[in-house]
This record gives sequence, structure tokens and C-alpha cells, in this order.
Amino acid sequence: MRRNRQMPRPTKRRLPWRPLLAWLAVAYALTGFYSVEPDERAVVQRCGRVLPGVRMPGLHFGLPYGIDRLAKVKIEEQRQVAVGIGRSGRDCNAAEGGSAAPMKGALDTGEAEWLAGDENLIVLSADVRYEVEDVHQYLFGSADVPALVERAAAAALSSVIASAGVDDILTGGRDAIQAEVQHAAQETLRRWGAGVLIRSVLLGDRTGPPLEAAAAFKDVAAARGDRRRAIIEAAEYAKRIVQQAEAEADGRLEASEGFAQRTTLLATSGAERFRLLQAALASGRELMLKRLILETMEEVLPRLKKIVLDRRASESVDLEIGAPEP
Repeated sequence: MRRNRQMPRPTKRRLPWRPLLAWLAVAYALTGFYSVEPDERAVVQRCGRVLPGVRMPGLHFGLPYGIDRLAKVKIEEQRQVAVGIGRSGRDCNAAEGGSAAPMKGALDTGEAEWLAGDENLIVLSADVRYEVEDVHQYLFGSADVPALVERAAAAALSSVIASAGVDDILTGGRDAIQAEVQHAAQETLRRWGAGVLIRSVLLGDRTGPPLEAAAAFKDVAAARGDRRRAIIEAAEYAKRIVQQAEAEADGRLEASEGFAQRTTLLATSGAERFRLLQAALASGRELMLKRLILETMEEVLPRLKKIVLDRRASESVDLEIGAPEP
């Protein structure tokens, strides 16, 4: 019989499962830590349910990854959408909030034509800039917030343009139109619960009539300009004529007042002189008569051409005491 020899069995090397599992559990638990930047706000979804409240900037701890999901939003960043610009020509990053520069793109004729209050078609675009106001509504109230803002702004712009004239849109009424569109679009977005705040609405520089009516529109604008210029020139001419008439009337009034004053002074002085003569005549009548005769001759004789005749002289002698006044 053979002696059964027992072969040595190879010893199994045991792995440190327990410490490894402990480290994995610690690492998994550490995934519950998260940070929120100063310009951000965060909302936590736990097992798909949105937790109340908003996480402010700083370091936070929640349940590990898979149980809690974090959604962050930059609230200080201005986002913008364009109304009346074709989507193919837009900057998608700018539309999603990456830039606040004016949007560049081709005007979409179908989206950019609006009917003004005076029944004229006008091509117009607008940039709408907004920022997040309510984080919960912004994240979970709508699937496409930029599209929602664009539709609200388009509806408000259509309503405001329909009550305004082309001249107001192209000239001094742009500021009022922008303010009205901003207010109307904001009210609509509040009713829809979009969670955004519109900061500004800026009408585009490429504003004017459709290409088909551009020539006629220029003629109408030129005619209106001529009409305004003629009215201004007529008003200036009327003003100048009125000023001349007023100046002439003032001159004539001053002349008549001066003549009245001179006449009054002459009449007063004549009456006073007559009273003095009357008093003198009462005291010495003969002497006063001689005086009056002499004064009258003194006043009259210098104006006459005087000729003295002598009966003994054969010819007349012209003394030329005084030449007649013209």
C-alpha cells in the first residue's frame, strides 16, 4: 500500500475588502460636498424632487451623488434674444446668455415685418436683454426660456407697433416704444412664470420700409420734409412781417405822440402869451398897440422885398432891406 502523502494546499491571499469598502464609502460621502460661486445660485433635486430654497454662494453639503443633483444658474449674467432676426444668423452662445453684445444676423423678412398704426409695413428688429429673477421658475418653469422671452417680446412689439405711426417709429418715438415693449413683455413673462427680469429692449438700427416699398417711402418722406420746410419758412416769413408791422406801428405811435406834445406846448405857450398881452393892454393901451405894431413889422418886414419911392427921384431905389424868405 502506498502511503498517501498530503500535498500542501496553496494558501489564498485575502484582499483588504473592508478597508477598501470603507474608503469607497468615505469617497462616496464626500461627493455630497459642493460649492456655489459668488455669481451663482443653486437648486438641489433629491431623488428627482426639487428641494425648497436656493443655495447661496459658499460650500454646502448634501446627500452623495445620484441622490442629490445640483442645478446652478448665473444670476448676474445678462442674457439676450433677438426679435426679427433669423435663427440661422444668430449667435447661439449669445442667445443662451454668454454675451451681452448686440446680436448680429440677417433680418428675417417674415419675422421682421410689422404693421404700423397708420397701416404701413415696416421692417424692424429688437434686442431683448434679461437676467434671472426667480431661480426655481427659470430652471423648472419652462423648457426653453429664451424662446419664451422671444415670443413675449414679439407679441409686445407687435401690439405697440400697431398703435404707433411710422414717423414715431423712425424718429423721436423710439424711446417710448422701447419702454412700452419692455413693460408689456415683462407682464406677459410674469404671467407665464418664466422667472426672468427684462432689463432693456433696444430697437435695431436696420429699420425702414420693405424693399418693395422703399422708393415710394423715400418719396413720401421727401414730400413730408418739403411740407415741414415750407411750413417753417412760412412761419418765419409771417413772424418777420409781424415784427416789421409792429416796429412801424411803434414808430408812428411815437411820432404822433411827439406831434401831440409839440402842439400842446405851442398852444399852451400861445395862450399864456395872449393872457400876458391882454394884461399889458389893460394897463397901457396905446403903448401896447405901438408895441404890437412894431413886433408885427419886425416879424413881417424881413420876409418882404421892400421898395422906397421918392417923388423927387427919377428912378426907384431898391433898398433891399431884407430878402423874402423862401
